[in-house]
Amino acid sequence: MSQTDPSKVVLPRTTKGKRPSFFADPAIDQMMTFIVELTTEVGVMRERLDTVERLLDTQGSVTRASLEAYRPDAAVEAERAAWRDAFLKRVFRMHSADR
Repeated sequence: MSQTDPSKVVLPRTTKGKRPSFFADPAIDQMMTFIVELTTEVGVMRERLDTVERLLDTQGSVTRASLEAYRPDAAVEAERAAWRDAFLKRVFRMHSADR
């Protein structure tokens, strides 16, 4: 299996076709899109903050280079996955089958 260099992947700038719709009211689709995008950003910021905290604990300081170079081990990934699962369950609890 060949590896593709992610920096060489070019995605189209525009989508083709209509946006998918899941609700009868387009405003609800827009609101759900906003909530999903915001939830994604919060998750990314949470992981970045976790990285900063871990680097401060181990190194006492943080540089942009050390932040970008950090690679979590399996235990950290498991902690983050557990946090992410709980976070998504809280955010989307109204859409859960067992609410």
